[in-house]
Amino acid sequence: MIIQEDDSQATMQIQRYEPGALWVNKKCYEHSVIIKPHSITPWDVQSCALLKVQDFESLFNPKVQIILLGTGAKLIVPESSLLRELFKKGIGVEFMDTRRACHTFTILAAEQRNVAACILII
Repeated sequence: MIIQEDDSQATMQIQRYEPGALWVNKKCYEHSVIIKPHSITPWDVQSCALLKVQDFESLFNPKVQIILLGTGAKLIVPESSLLRELFKKGIGVEFMDTRRACHTFTILAAEQRNVAACILII
């Protein structure tokens, strides 16, 4: 039974997340990725504690409006210095557990927002 028709224009559709794996467009990813509404790229990040501004450079040009940082099965708060640097660049950052980041990405992408989900698979 269809309750609400999926009318999202985003070509990257997250189907499922479980610790250690993420399914996007029926493909399983077992490594960290950056997902935008129309693209997905590998993200060479192993830990939230090791994040630095350079890890987000691909999101600066063209600049995304919102970064959703999925920190794994549990919420991990990044260093405040990292957040300050991203805020200086005019980018909103939300950090949350990965399941919530995937859900939020799906909603914002359907609203045609300029969003990127940086998903840590650890």
